Amino acid sequence: MSRFVLWPWLLLVPLLLWVPTIARADDADEPPPPRWASYEWDSEERFLYATLSYRDVMDAGLRQKLRKGLPTTILFSAAVYLPAKETPVATTVQSCKVTWHVWEEAYRIDLTQPGTQNTTWTTTVDGVLRRCADARQLLIASRLQAPPGQPVYLQAKVQVNPVSPQLLERIKRWVSRPSATDTAAPGDALFGTFTGLFLQRIGEAERVLEFTTVVAVPRVRPKRR
Repeated sequence: MSRFVLWPWLLLVPLLLWVPTIARADDADEPPPPRWASYEWDSEERFLYATLSYRDVMDAGLRQKLRKGLPTTILFSAAVYLPAKETPVATTVQSCKVTWHVWEEAYRIDLTQPGTQNTTWTTTVDGVLRRCADARQLLIASRLQAPPGQPVYLQAKVQVNPVSPQLLERIKRWVSRPSATDTAAPGDALFGTFTGLFLQRIGEAERVLEFTTVVAVPRVRPKRR
């Protein structure tokens, strides 16, 4: 499946960022400083990618649960902003489902990103964190949404074990649909369906981390010779 398809649910993920949550990783009054992230256009400047880490969402308690073999889901969602605009220009998601398999003595990792799904295995918690608590070359926008040469930043939320199974199932279904190539806009039935789904207790999770990334002009990947 091509990783260059912008899926319908991508324009709806900001709803994840706007609903109150019941658990937060940082309740301090002062917002944390912007988190490091790198942004990169492909060599043709058609699609924009981000790389960043949020391993701190996995505290000692959650890591211990992983060691005990308890299933874990880590859901990253982000809205893409241009500094000159108050509303997001695009959104993205990375969902990571981790299950321990006794016979293999290894963790199975089902990773979902815009336009792609893959399954990998690892025998260590550190291996889980590398795959699930880092976003590497994550598709975040197209040139139609974020013009090349303009600075961008992300407003992000990470949820560990979100309560709503409907959300995770809907994301999985949309990624697996080869015909889902259009974006959903306000006024159509698909947008209404997603709006209702995201507003249903979507803020509930075992742990939540929210942050903003640094503002930077994305670099352009060199062309292959």
